[in-house]
Amino acid sequence: MKRILIVNNNMHIGGVQKALVNLLQEVHSDYEITLLLFYRGGELLSEIPEDVKVIIANTPFRYWGMTRQDASNLGERIVRIFWAAAVRVLGKGQVLPLIYPLQDSLKEYDAAISYLHSGPDRIFYGGCNEFVLHCVNAKKKITFLHCDFEKIHAASLYNMRIYQQFDQIAACSSGCRDSFLKAMSQMAKKTTVVRNFQNFQEVRRKAQKAPVVMETDKLNIVTVARFGKEKGVLRAIQAIADLGADARKLHYYLIGNGAEYAAAVEKIWELKLTNVVSLLGELENPYGYMQAADVLLIPSVSEAAPMVIGEAACLGTPVLTTATSSAYEMVEQPGLGWVCKNTVEGIKNGVEVLLSRPDVLQEKRKHMRTLTFDNACARKQFSELIEQDANC
Repeated sequence: MKRILIVNNNMHIGGVQKALVNLLQEVHSDYEITLLLFYRGGELLSEIPEDVKVIIANTPFRYWGMTRQDASNLGERIVRIFWAAAVRVLGKGQVLPLIYPLQDSLKEYDAAISYLHSGPDRIFYGGCNEFVLHCVNAKKKITFLHCDFEKIHAASLYNMRIYQQFDQIAACSSGCRDSFLKAMSQMAKKTTVVRNFQNFQEVRRKAQKAPVVMETDKLNIVTVARFGKEKGVLRAIQAIADLGADARKLHYYLIGNGAEYAAAVEKIWELKLTNVVSLLGELENPYGYMQAADVLLIPSVSEAAPMVIGEAACLGTPVLTTATSSAYEMVEQPGLGWVCKNTVEGIKNGVEVLLSRPDVLQEKRKHMRTLTFDNACARKQFSELIEQDANC
């Protein structure tokens, strides 16, 4: 049985972490897996299979996996601010080498996987790629891409040198791969696609566990997202407001939390949408809302391969998404919904069509009931990634 090390920052609720949990649940019996986290925190820790060994990086790396909310005392906040400031001034290429010697070397793995992509050089984010390259001894080193690399402005000489050192690069969708190769075309031969695993059975079980009843005389729309700028939540609220009187024909449920949550509250009040838009905060189990909704809206500015697409689809809920890197591949081609322009007006127009054509929604739901959802493709891709010779 091959020994695999997977490195990630934390296990807080997020797309990368959910994809990681699903992967572990699917393949944990096929390999001897060790999961190294920078910070032992996050709501998804409890979902890691018991036979996966969880270890924590030495203290300096702890701050790279810690969110602002995790820094619970003044000392932790000061140290975290120090590292963030150092990265902003000097860049990761100057800062991270200072802490490599403080980490115990991890040896003798058949494969070491960095599950978190690199970000811009001077943003306090990432570190998993560098950790795998400099602190782990493994026969093969692999990194995963869960981002629209071009849109997050991560193309740099420093990151090019980082990615050149990996044996293989696994993108979570074809669109994600294409975006990466626009910036790093010389990596084409070793960049492949390994789709995210989905726990369809668990999603359905959770939806049944927490059923939700919605108004039958309105178009019920739900968005499940972290409230960050790239997720486009504020512009989705604006698009609903731009519908004018037609906004009263729908109810928009927003599930999530993040940096723009307070701004979302303010915008809803400012646009007088308190009877139209409901902010539900972060829910551990949002699947009852996703199943009850008429449509899942993804208003993102940039995305790689959103987990919520597969989750909504297996619940029979169509998806309306903005045109991001994997939108056509994941939504339009398999017939799971519709792609609109990546603008406020595009979102508004997409919602308008659904308001005026309820038959379109009914036809889409009928089609989705004929589809089968499983992880056969993702499992095959991951197996090939691990088994392939590092030198091929």
